[in-house]
Order: sequence, then structure tokens, then C-alpha cells
Amino acid sequence: MYVQSLWIGLILLIAIAIIELWKPALINESFENLISVGDSAFWAKWIPRRGDVSLDPTEEQDGYLRDTRYFSGYTDIQRIGQDQDFCRMVQSKNDPEDKFFACALGGTDGLSTVKYRTPSVKDGFIISRDDYMNDLGEGRSGYCRILKSEDGTFEAKCNPAGDTTFKSNLVMDSNPPKEIKTMLMFYEGIVFWLRMRDDLLDYAKNLIVSNAGDLEIDETPNPPITHGLEFNGKDQYLRIGDTRDLAFGDVIQLRYLRAVSFWVYFEEFTNNAHIFDFGEQNQPSVWCGILGRGNPGKQQTEPQTLCFDQALNTVPTAPSGATCVAEIDPKSAYIDVEQWNCPAPELFGRIMDPIQPKASAPAEAKTADLLYEIWDKKQRKLHIQVKDVIPLRKWVHITITASNNDAFRPGLHVYRDGELVHRRECMASSG
Repeated sequence: MYVQSLWIGLILLIAIAIIELWKPALINESFENLISVGDSAFWAKWIPRRGDVSLDPTEEQDGYLRDTRYFSGYTDIQRIGQDQDFCRMVQSKNDPEDKFFACALGGTDGLSTVKYRTPSVKDGFIISRDDYMNDLGEGRSGYCRILKSEDGTFEAKCNPAGDTTFKSNLVMDSNPPKEIKTMLMFYEGIVFWLRMRDDLLDYAKNLIVSNAGDLEIDETPNPPITHGLEFNGKDQYLRIGDTRDLAFGDVIQLRYLRAVSFWVYFEEFTNNAHIFDFGEQNQPSVWCGILGRGNPGKQQTEPQTLCFDQALNTVPTAPSGATCVAEIDPKSAYIDVEQWNCPAPELFGRIMDPIQPKASAPAEAKTADLLYEIWDKKQRKLHIQVKDVIPLRKWVHITITASNNDAFRPGLHVYRDGELVHRRECMASSG
């Protein structure tokens, strides 16, 4: 009897060990009345963070590089109740296309830091700069990001965490963090979105972008301050389109574009600068820019110097336009008309200095008018000019939005830093 009980106990222990290895969730459910690992921080000291990988991007496993443009930090993959697992995006040094998201699990010192991972980009893994970690109701974090669906909408989707690796199937995140909810709101109805933070990508994934004039952007990942893209005002610009020939019409219909917004900073007002210009070469279609070189302030002039000797000169009151001339006595200017030769030297008016000899140069323009126009080949369909809306050497956010759904003559509102500065209402066309 004793031997039989011993064998039964041994078989149970072996069975529990096998289940623990292959189906650990079953063991937790079988002992649901006990305190699980995740219910107490006591276990954190027994499962410490890895010492060979950390937030320092230089501490990476040999043969791999970390891409710090994506999530990089500690989270809880093993359901221990503490953020002891370090996760980040990595790529192979030998194959840039071999990029995936991996976690170095706490308590696994000496083992590979990239074994617990997602599939590779080469295997269909989809990446997004708007990524994050979130508990999907399983007590541990899944790898999530905002992705574009087949119907063109954007959703928060995740690769759930498994026991040995991330699951390859994507699930919807029904309760994303607050900041992700805000981002999803930004993505609603988006047509194109150039953030110009540390790349020249269209986050709506509709545009093809080409730069000209050796134009470059600082690609240092995640800068603390966004400087955008700097143009020299001469020969640098971006060309964008939804086709390989950088035209519009296959994906983006400009006629149905309901709003456009941008940040802009002018170091100086170059003549009639265009901020954007959508259309064929030398055939503007929809463009926005500034008028001239801005609006200078009132000119300040030096005190007027009229004539050097007021006693000998007569100056007509301005603005008659007459110049300073010497006073001449009528008697001294009399000539006997019966004489053929003049008895005195010919008289000439005295040459005087200008009335305003020292007018100062025009003051520097501090603001510029915003121009927004829509053209149909050579015919201008719309012209909007908003006075003094663009400041000099100051970031400003401009939004131009339709106030109705008329695709041909919509009402338009212009906002500066969220404040309505221009309103143009049109009746919806009929027929």
C-alpha cells in the first residue's frame, strides 16, 4: 500500500511538472484560492531585472541594434506583478529588414535577450511609431500600436503576450491609454500627416515624399524639441503625391479634402513664399503662402530740413511738390523787351537739398498676410487674404477647414493657434 501511494504521488508530481511547463495557466486556475505570483511584490526580488540590457541603447545583445524610435522600457510580461521585463525594438546588424520587438525577461540572466519576441518584419510583422504596452485583461502586457486597417481606418491592435513568445495574431485593444485615445482621434479621417519630427514619413500611409535641394531632416530619434523641417527659401522643397509620378488623384481627391493644418516658422519673409502648393508643375491648384515680404511697420523719418537759409528762400507748404528756389526781386529780374540783348546774366533757380534728405529705411516686417487660393488651370476659383496672421520668428499653427460639405464651393474658416481669424460662408450649390 505504501509503495502504491508513493507511485501515485510521483505520477502526480510528474504530471504537475509537465502542466507547469506547457500550460502554466492551468496550475494558477487550479489554485485560485492561493496567493498567485502576481498578487505579491515579494516575488520581484527573486526575479530581478536583467543586468546586461537596460534603457541605455548601447547595452544591446551582440549582433543587434536597438531602434529607439519605438517603445523601450520595463513592463510585466511574466505576470509577477512588477515591471521587471525589458522590451524594445531591435534589428539584425547584418539584415536591416530583420526587425522585431523583443523582451529580455527578468530572472533569465545568461540567456538570449531576443528569444521572447514577435515575428519579424520579413514575416509580416507590422510596425508603427505609435506603439505602447498594455494589459489586455490577462495580467500581463501585450505589445500594441496604432495600425491602419484594410478599410483605411486606424485602430489600436496588439500582439498578446504568450508563455514563451508574443502571439502572432492581432487583437483589438478595447481600452487603450488616454494618450492613445487622443491619437486615434487625430487619425479619424486623416488623408496625409507629415509630422516632420525626426522623419519625412506620411503617417497616414498615402503619400510618396521626395525632397529636393539637398533638403534633410535631423533624424535623431525622439528629439525633446521638434524643430520640423528647415528650408533655405531658395531651392529647397518637398514634392508629395499619391502616385510614383508625385501627382494626386489615385488615393487623395483634393476636392474632398475638408481641412488642412500646419505649423510654420519664418526666419525671414521671402517674397510670396508658398507654404504648400498642390498641383501640376507651373499650374497651381491649391496653395497657401504669404503676400510679398510681409507688412513693415510705419516708416520713421528724420526731422525735415527745409532750406539752409530761411531768410533768402521761399518754401511752398507741402505737399505741393515744388522745390526750394531762391527768392528773386521782381525789379532785378526786369528786362527791357525792346532790347535785343539781355543787360544782365541769365537767372537760374537755386539748387536746394531734398526736403527729406535722411529718411530711414523701412522698418522690418513683423507680420505677413496669409494667402489661400484655389485654381482651375488658369482660372482662379477662390482667393482668401487674412491680414497680419503670420508672425516673424515665431511658431504659429494654421488650420483651414470647410464649414459645410459642398465639394465645389464650401464655406471656409481659418484658425490661428485655435482662434478663428477669418470666416467665409458660401451657400451650398444645388443641382
